[in-house]
Amino acid sequence: MPSVPARPNARRRVLHRAGFGSLASAVAVMAMASPAGAHSSGGGGLPEPRVLGFGAVAALAIGAALVGAWWPSARLARFHPAEAEPAPDTPLAGGVLGIIGLALVLITALAGLPTQAANPAPWAVGVVFWVGLPLSCVLFGDVFRWINPYATAVRLLTLRTRRPAERTAPPWVAAAFLFSFIWYLLAYYRPGSPRALAMFLTLYSAAAVASGWRWGYRWLATGEGFGALSSTVARLSPGGARGPLPPGVAPLMTVWLGGVAFDLAGSSNRWINVLGSSRGWGRTLLDTAGLAWMTGMVAALYLLVVWVAERGQTLRLAAPLGVALIPLATGWFLAHDLSLLLTEGQNALILASDPLGRGHDLFGTVNGTIDYGLLTQSWLRWTELALAVVGNLAALVVFHDTALSLVTRPHAVRATMVMAALLSATMGAGIALVLG
Repeated sequence: MPSVPARPNARRRVLHRAGFGSLASAVAVMAMASPAGAHSSGGGGLPEPRVLGFGAVAALAIGAALVGAWWPSARLARFHPAEAEPAPDTPLAGGVLGIIGLALVLITALAGLPTQAANPAPWAVGVVFWVGLPLSCVLFGDVFRWINPYATAVRLLTLRTRRPAERTAPPWVAAAFLFSFIWYLLAYYRPGSPRALAMFLTLYSAAAVASGWRWGYRWLATGEGFGALSSTVARLSPGGARGPLPPGVAPLMTVWLGGVAFDLAGSSNRWINVLGSSRGWGRTLLDTAGLAWMTGMVAALYLLVVWVAERGQTLRLAAPLGVALIPLATGWFLAHDLSLLLTEGQNALILASDPLGRGHDLFGTVNGTIDYGLLTQSWLRWTELALAVVGNLAALVVFHDTALSLVTRPHAVRATMVMAALLSATMGAGIALVLG
């Protein structure tokens, strides 16, 4: 593997200070934040969140010691980019179904009733698709590739057009696409408006198709936000991965983790007090700043660990070590939003019986109600806890395995211990926030 000159010492010092500063900020924020239960389950069935937090930290410390001592060489080929096979194209039938599905959502958002309470489009996109996509990718693989409407649209548009050879896109493009969607859900002041959703999806789709036209329809499989998220999370599925990792895994997962962190912190009483009486675009501005700050903090913490791993090396490791963030981000996202899918996701089916508000009852669910009793089930709380803990432990294992494939074992173990300390510093407080 060709070596790349290490970063200048001045830059290392900046990353060092930024990382430690962000770690201190994260611990302080988590320590002061009141419980944020926007999507977390209620009810009993679990010990005190603090007890669980300490137990999870202890489990992570033991796991770090075991990994450092008993994992001497790289074994997880599915997380090594060089081992991946080229991604197959989206099946034409599946892609057409994806286009039809997107068109139906747009029609429902535009022609249906203008309120979130009576229109299924916001629920279908912001709950079922947003939470269901990563979950289905963990279970079944790269699901979005099977129905990718953007890749199919560009492929059909270029059938009889001689396009130049596909060029290489910047690695941050997928993260930018994903950040725009997270911004719409968490920072924009009217995410539940069907008309606003239609406008956003139209702009997003136009940008995706334009990007595919520029960089080739095959690029969309891993270069657009949802294509990249699907192909990345598919690494965790039982069948493994068939395609290459997106070139920007680290920024993509950083953006996703930043969104989860902001969703947690943004639901706390302290952030509600910061927002105060702000409304409209003023509220959007504050939420945008909070989302950007949380995302930047996650990035700085990750770069702190990378800085430790790069010490004494001639390689740049920020990009390849980003695969360790895949199980971490997936675990926290599903731990936080699984209950949202199981409860509010019911609303999408209820409203789908009368999508345009014309008095229909297509599926016999128009008079249905949401069963919030699921939130009191202890199995749901234990599942959320397991997702968070397993995600952190898996991130530690993947980090150590990837580091072993890139640097010597002593350097890999040292970096793994730092990663374990960082995860321990945030996991206990995160569990308290999710389950508190």
